[in-house]
Formats: sequence, C-alpha cells, structure tokens
Amino acid sequence: MSTSRRRTLVFIGVALVGGIVAGVALGLSDGDDQTSGAGSSTTVASTNTEETAGTGAPRPEKEDDDPANEPNLPRTEEDPQGLEPGPSGPAPSSSDEVEAAEAARSYVEAIDDRDGGEVCDAFESSDPDELLDLPERRGSCPASFEASFGFKGKDGQPVWANSEMTDDVSAEIEGDSARVVATVFTKYADVREPTIEDDIIYLLRATDEWRVIKPSSTIYRAVGIANVPLDAIKPPS
Repeated sequence: MSTSRRRTLVFIGVALVGGIVAGVALGLSDGDDQTSGAGSSTTVASTNTEETAGTGAPRPEKEDDDPANEPNLPRTEEDPQGLEPGPSGPAPSSSDEVEAAEAARSYVEAIDDRDGGEVCDAFESSDPDELLDLPERRGSCPASFEASFGFKGKDGQPVWANSEMTDDVSAEIEGDSARVVATVFTKYADVREPTIEDDIIYLLRATDEWRVIKPSSTIYRAVGIANVPLDAIKPPS
C-alpha cells in the first residue's frame, strides 16, 4: 500500500473516531440538560404545592346570622322556627284585668326608663332587691337597680339596652291575684334584631293597687342575668 493511501485511511479513521466522540459528548450534554430541566420543574411544582398547602384558601368566616354566633337569648323577629309573637289567653276585658295589665305595663316601662324608684314601687315587697341577686349593690333599692341596669358581665352576654311591652297582652284574675302575659321586645347592645319574649308577670292586689309579686324575665334581662330561673315563670306558692 502506498504511503499516500495509508495517510488518507488514517485521516478518515481519526475523523470517524472524532465524530463518534463528539456525538457521544453531545448526547451526554443533552441528557444532562433534560435531567436538569426535569429537576427544575419538579422543584417548582414542589414549591407551588407547598405554597398552596401553606396558604390554602382561608376558611370562610362565620356570618353574623350563623347560629353558632347567636347569644343565649329568647327568639327574635326572624325566628327560624316560625313562632309568632303573642301570649296565649284572652285580652283584658274586665276592669280588674285592665288594671292588672296596666300595672304590668307600668312595671316594664319603669325598667325601660331605668327608674329605680318606680321599679321598687312596682313590687309588693318592701325590699324587692332581695328577690334577685343584683350584680351591683348600693345603699337603697332604687340605687341598686339603677346601678345594675345594663350591667356588663364577664361572661360575654349581650348588654341590655331597653325593653318595650307591646299591645299583645292577656290577663287572668283569680281573687286578689293576677297573671299577666305580655309580649316584650328587648334590645341589646351590638345585637341587630330585638328579642321577643312572652313575659309572665304575677301581681297581687294591695290597697286597691296591683303590685308585682316577684321579678319576671324582663328585669332579669335588664340587670344582665342571662339564665332566668324557672321560678320566675312559676306561679307563686
């Protein structure tokens, strides 16, 4: 074989080997890039997942009308059970029934006015502040009630604002005793809807006047006592 031809073959062989090496190197480079790209995508996806998990959609806040937010109060005008306000029983018709109902209204109005003197005078007892555990005690019955109206306790219960007796009233007379049932609207601070409660007020005729025998639900609400005792609605013994 001639020297010229041998050189040509060697040159071709070197070129082929160089091409193969270059191809392998290029392939390895592409693989690295693809691997790097896949790793980058995985990292981004993982990051996004962590961000989603860490900052996921916030839980919806409770609406104002959520039952879980409701305080421990009587029903409202928008009673979910559809209870209609109004006491059971006949409206006052006789003079005794009318007078008893008027005495009950004066008692509720005195509470609404935060008039301690009128509230004390409405009771038959000479010391009515002993009939319930007032949160504030002062030197006299009127002063104790006036200091206790709208009392803000530490249990988170709404603070009483005012109470209004409606025209939905019934009265029953038995001898010198009267039972008046009146629908009362009560408002509390920071509570949008007034509550509706059929207040049962027991009275006794004393020297031609009707006097309240014991505190009713309305006055318990007014002095910040949320849990009205069962005795308040039971007939006096």
